[in-house]
Amino acid sequence: MAAHPGAQAAPYPTDGASLIVPQPEKSEHLAPGHPAPEHLASGTIDPRQLWRPVLRRILRNLTSDQITLAAAGCAFYATLSLFPAISTLISIYGLVLDPDTVEPQLDLLRHLLPPAAFTLIGERIHTLAAEPHSSLTLNLIISTSIALWSASAATRSIISAVNIAYGTTETRGFIRFQMVAIGMTLCAICGAVLTLAVMVALPVLINFLPERLGLAPPPWSVELLVQMGGPILLLLFVLVACTLLYRLGPSRPAVPWRHILPGSCAATLIWIVTSLGVSYYIGTIAPYNATYGPLGAVAATMMWFFVTAYVIMLGAELNAGLEAEMARARAAKGPEPTPASPP
Repeated sequence: MAAHPGAQAAPYPTDGASLIVPQPEKSEHLAPGHPAPEHLASGTIDPRQLWRPVLRRILRNLTSDQITLAAAGCAFYATLSLFPAISTLISIYGLVLDPDTVEPQLDLLRHLLPPAAFTLIGERIHTLAAEPHSSLTLNLIISTSIALWSASAATRSIISAVNIAYGTTETRGFIRFQMVAIGMTLCAICGAVLTLAVMVALPVLINFLPERLGLAPPPWSVELLVQMGGPILLLLFVLVACTLLYRLGPSRPAVPWRHILPGSCAATLIWIVTSLGVSYYIGTIAPYNATYGPLGAVAATMMWFFVTAYVIMLGAELNAGLEAEMARARAAKGPEPTPASPP
């Protein structure tokens, strides 16, 4: 049956992780005859005045119930996807490296996660790492594929949330949407595996390179580089993950990388600060174990995911606001004059 011409396409395929319907925003372009805003009237862009409407837009959208609901939905599905994602990570990591080397790297997340959530994740990783190592068999492929499908529920929800932040409607078909979500989930897990592998090999690399080059570094430099290498790799991993999410997640044509990096950098820095704050608040000021009892670890994990999703949507709102203001600037400036052809 043909759809009515005025009907709106489904926001994204309905599969259980798609509960939030993004509403299209009002057009950011200038209407005919409408006066240009003050910061665009001259045809030039003042960066200081450009940020004012962007910040107003971000504040208006982030305080809406729709953004809060989207972040809550992402937190719910991320909590359900946590253990399947960990299982997939350990399975892929164990194919090339010793799973026991994962546990020492968890100390890097100790201050970023609430204590109860850190303990919950640490115990699960310890249990998986202690199991007998499996080679690449059919059973491992099937179990890993099922775990990957379960873990992709969080990715589907965050893609839908980013669509809301950008004010776009999901137009990709069911199969393509699922493939994008699974592909992004697999890329994130493989990126985490690569990051962990580099963190494990970092002390060896730092000791090997000076010897290979015939250099004698100061005694304290190797230890300092090892200690700083982990946080730097974590920052790079989060930055790359946010950048790829903003580039590939929304259902819209691809945009230049320079339109994505402001939100990615802002989301990465804000995520570090808010994670430290949430960890301190839950661990010191309002311990969830006293309130929720046995469910304290789950509640703390879900709250941390909620804050993380909110920060990701903040970065998307920043990118969307900058793109909208740049579009208004181009509309106010008008088309470029066409050079006269020689007689």
